[in-house]
Amino acid sequence: MATAIFALVIAGCSKNSDPYNPPTPTPTPPTPTPTPEETYDQAFKSYVGGTISPNQDWGFSASVVATSAATRGSEQGYYLSDNYPKEYTQAFFKEALDSLPEGQKVGASIKNFEFVSRGPFRFDIVFGYTDQKIEIGYYYYNPDTETYADRKEVKLVGDFQSDFTSYKYIQYNKSDPPSEDQWKNPKPWDGYHTIWDAEKYNAKWVHARMFTLRDGSNDEKIVNPDKTVDVPKGYRVGFYVRNPENGDQKVYTNRFLNKDEQFFFAVLDSKNEKSNLVNAYMVGIEDRTSTTAEKCDQDCNDVMIAVHKNVEDGFPELVIPEKENPTWRVIAEDLSASDNTDFDFNDIVLDVKLTKTGADCILQAAGGQLPIRINGDDDLEVHKKFGVDQKTMVNTNADKKGLPSAKKDPVSFSITGSFSSVKDVKIEVKKQDGKWHELYAKTGDSACKILVDTTFKWPDEQQSIKEVYPKFEDWVKDPTVVWYP
Repeated sequence: MATAIFALVIAGCSKNSDPYNPPTPTPTPPTPTPTPEETYDQAFKSYVGGTISPNQDWGFSASVVATSAATRGSEQGYYLSDNYPKEYTQAFFKEALDSLPEGQKVGASIKNFEFVSRGPFRFDIVFGYTDQKIEIGYYYYNPDTETYADRKEVKLVGDFQSDFTSYKYIQYNKSDPPSEDQWKNPKPWDGYHTIWDAEKYNAKWVHARMFTLRDGSNDEKIVNPDKTVDVPKGYRVGFYVRNPENGDQKVYTNRFLNKDEQFFFAVLDSKNEKSNLVNAYMVGIEDRTSTTAEKCDQDCNDVMIAVHKNVEDGFPELVIPEKENPTWRVIAEDLSASDNTDFDFNDIVLDVKLTKTGADCILQAAGGQLPIRINGDDDLEVHKKFGVDQKTMVNTNADKKGLPSAKKDPVSFSITGSFSSVKDVKIEVKKQDGKWHELYAKTGDSACKILVDTTFKWPDEQQSIKEVYPKFEDWVKDPTVVWYP
């Protein structure tokens, strides 16, 4: 019995560690030091309330450009049709002319427009009150990859007066509209009268040529598909006119392509289902296109184009172009983040315009005290470019906070490289680890650089961006919010 108890005690002791020689504890691995990026991301998400839209791209998608122009289509772009449409009746023209009366300048609200292709649609140059030898054409571009500055132009009519007298057109009396056979088989006529001669001559003269834009679909429905231009859905389309009296100067339906504020185009969009114009937009053109006011009555009824809404499977959408700003402003933080970071986004303020060889830049401000360089070039360190020491903040009113401050003129310079977006222009900060860290904008995640228009006024030093712009946090959650003027 005693032997058994002794054995049990020995066995029990063998299972326990020696109280005089305890085992060495397994060391706890050290907590890794977070990277500057990790620290910044955490602080930024806390700053914006933790919610970032998965579609938030921090403005940079607006600066995407095409590396090569999208040119889907031929230069012919139209075909001549012998099937003059029945809708071009006296009532049709009368309503258009009543809307754009002779000698009355049109309003600003209808002078600036383009069409968005939503499928094949036809437009017809239908008549003219003009004795000018004007050139008429259309232009198009892909708004996803191009701006209107990249447009392709297609000439439709080189000399309106002579061109139209060489084609079929229709004569008919006010009291006797043309028959269907007359529409289909108009007689050639060497003379020239205009729609405005109706009262004097008791007759109407209607000139008509038909042109078709298409997007490449439903080819079996297209007449003469080999003579049509390929303008895909979503492309922007507008018209231009040139009067040889004014040399090479052209004017466009997009007012931002014109050199002055005169009215050269108007568009009529009937909302009345009983209207004769309900199935077409009427585009009115001013033929003089002159900058001399006495030579340009600006009534926009000299030539008209009917843009049909109900052709094929789609019809164009009328839109008002906005002024495109090829120069963008990058505002950024230098990754010096904590929960108490001011997030003033002025550590670097850089304007960027992409070019064929790289980018033209204007350095506007440097509100940080760390080295920041552009395009990987030490000579493009921002303090060096401004000619100040590393601790001096430039153009951020840092003196109001008792910090080293300077006011300097913006500095212009160019860089070389292949950039598809302003986002590709590299901006780096040198942190305490001695390494260069690139500033970034992660779609749907945190950002230390943001793209804005050049009209944007950056906050002063240590002035929170969401206090200056209260809708900033709303924009972070919803990219459609307009958060600054």
